[in-house]
This record gives sequence, structure tokens and C-alpha cells, in this order.
Amino acid sequence: MTQSEKPLWLVTGAAGTLGAELVRQLLAAGNDCIALDKNEAALNQLHDQLAEQGRPVPVLLPLDLAGAGPADYEQVASTVEAQFGRLDGLIHNAAAFVALRPLAHQPAEEWMRILQTGLTGPQLLSNALLGLMQATEGARLVFISDRHCLERPGHWAAYGVAQAGRAWMARTLARELGAAGPRVMEIDPGPFFSALRSAAWPAARPEEFDAIEQVATRVLEQINKEQDEHVH
Repeated sequence: MTQSEKPLWLVTGAAGTLGAELVRQLLAAGNDCIALDKNEAALNQLHDQLAEQGRPVPVLLPLDLAGAGPADYEQVASTVEAQFGRLDGLIHNAAAFVALRPLAHQPAEEWMRILQTGLTGPQLLSNALLGLMQATEGARLVFISDRHCLERPGHWAAYGVAQAGRAWMARTLARELGAAGPRVMEIDPGPFFSALRSAAWPAARPEEFDAIEQVATRVLEQINKEQDEHVH
């Protein structure tokens, strides 16, 4: 097939509050975008909403990071390379969270799912796509972070462990990959209203936070700012 010359981004957690808005804005800026999420129905809703508005639509990739293994990620990489021949950006946005609870009281299944989604899955996906990203000039590998749980660790359990691991992984990859790329970034979008926030703080209300459009714009601006500083 004819491969697009547009920059290609892959966003995980693309059916969630921030992920979906990142997809919308990346597409609106003239990029191609792969939307990855375990929630296929929500991915289809995002696609159909954009199509009805006459706007560009993403390629949908239903995949549960908590259940995927190395072979699944290698298949993703093979498909992306065959269909697009490039990968300009990978945004690790997916996260799993159930409730605030003491670490000693977290059920084993919940612990494993949260770590698979927030830490192991991103590592395996990054590794599978690394060669393609290194072959794409100026590629960026972005970890969406949550510093709040690292600064106030009580009761975040596996979610906090995953966030700490992601921070270490991002810094390690940045040091190890160096000039070979891709450019590795950690970006904390700050507080915004989402299902995760509601699970942690049920009394939270949307009007207490910046609109998700503003939050996503800040994230993308930070990505571009760090890339420009790296280039210059």
C-alpha cells in the first residue's frame, strides 16, 4: 500500500479523557494517528464522532495492555511498519486504577493488572517499536506521568509503583538511547477531570479543573517545546 508522508503518532489509552483529546488534536494538526485502547466500543465512538464532524479519523487498535504479551506487541510493530513505514511519536498515556487503598490491602489481580497496564505493557510496546522509531528522524517517546502520587505516596498502591517505575524507565531510556533516539520525555499534564480522578476522589467535579482541550494542548506544546530545545 502507499505509505503516508504525514507524521505518525500512536497514543495508548486513546479512548480515555486525555487520550481521546490528544488523538483529536494530533489529527487536527495534520498527523496520522493510531488510537490504542482496550475499550473497542469507545474507540469506535471516537472514530464515528470525528467522521460525523467531517474531521480526520484515527486508525483504531483495540488492545488490552494488561493481557497482551511479547508476541502481541511484535505484531503491532510489524503492522505499523508495513502500513506506515514510520513512527514519529509514541505517547504512553494508558493507566489503570481502581481505588485508593493501603498497599497491603490491594488484591493480587488488581496489582497485576495495574502494573501490566502502567509499566510492563509500556516497556514491551516501546521495545517492539524502538527500531521503527530510531529509523524515523526526530521521533519522540513520551511518558504521561503523575507526580502527585509520587510526592504523596500513601494509598496509591500499584498505581504509585507503576508511576515510579515509569519515571525510572523514562530516565534510563533517555540516558541509554542518547543520540540514537528516540527523544524520551516525561510530561505531567497536571490535574484534570477523568474516570481515574473520580475513582480516587468521588467528590471531584469537572468545573473544578481546566477543560481537557486546554490540558491536551499543554501536553502537545510541551512535547514540541522539548523537541525544539533538543534540536537546537
